[in-house]
Amino acid sequence: MNSHTNVVHLRQSYQIKVLLADIKPPIWRRLVVDSRVPLDALHDVIQVSMGWTDSHMHQFVDRDGVTYSEPYDDNFAPSFGRKMIDESAVLLNEVLKNEKDWLKYEYDFGDGWEHKIILEKIMPQKKSQLPIVCIKGKRACPPEDCGGPWGYKHMLEQLAAPEDDEEYAELLEWLGDDFEPENFDLQETNQILEDIFEGVLFNGKAGLDNELKRIESDQDLSMEALGLSLDGSDLDDLQLEGSDLENATNELLNDPELPLEIKQLVDGMREAVEVVAYMDEMIEESIEAFAQIMNISKDKKITAIAEKMLKMLDAD
Repeated sequence: MNSHTNVVHLRQSYQIKVLLADIKPPIWRRLVVDSRVPLDALHDVIQVSMGWTDSHMHQFVDRDGVTYSEPYDDNFAPSFGRKMIDESAVLLNEVLKNEKDWLKYEYDFGDGWEHKIILEKIMPQKKSQLPIVCIKGKRACPPEDCGGPWGYKHMLEQLAAPEDDEEYAELLEWLGDDFEPENFDLQETNQILEDIFEGVLFNGKAGLDNELKRIESDQDLSMEALGLSLDGSDLDDLQLEGSDLENATNELLNDPELPLEIKQLVDGMREAVEVVAYMDEMIEESIEAFAQIMNISKDKKITAIAEKMLKMLDAD
């Protein structure tokens, strides 16, 4: 497949910090994630990296008070009158666009755990890297149902200097033998994240739905107006390198004023054209190869197979 220079690389990685509020010393995780991860998947990332068990409801809240959550079947909604949007239809780069932007993640409305998600860095995404990886973290996640920040603080105080032997014994029995407040296992966390997200491609489709509707209704953003119409072109001879289509896509991708969502759409179209052109090239090479086999082979079975494959390729 052809490589192209002077084209903005739209696949970005976000370095984010997830900080649990109202806890001292702080409990936090630093992650590198695909900027196009949907918020419902980011919920899974936070649950795994922090160490929660996904046993309670959750929601995201942006700086404007807009709430993103799972759809609810009944009339209960923990948004307290705020606008609520389906989290699966929103990408991270739609709510965090610039470094230092932040987003709240609330978990377990009874205990009231609040996390602040801070966008620390925006980086080009490497082809070989996993879409989600935790690069650092401090301290263990509090146990579920321990009473929120206040309850957790009281629990740690009891562990450090028990005032009541009976309460201390009950606490140890409830916690079990594995809980160590200062421990965070980075390797185990990344193994779980890899098991879940290896091979996952966040293509931005969910976050483009509204943008596509806007494009359809806006004549200035039509494919013809953007110079990307393929009407009247011969798809059998479709190619990108050196074409008007390549020049148009490069110009759009390097336009600083064009919204990122539209650039993602254009980039996806460009890749689709490259795939079609590449497959067309491979078909032509296969036709030549099977034609040569028919000319030089003296084996009737091989010749018959080559002839059959050649007819199939010609038909395509």
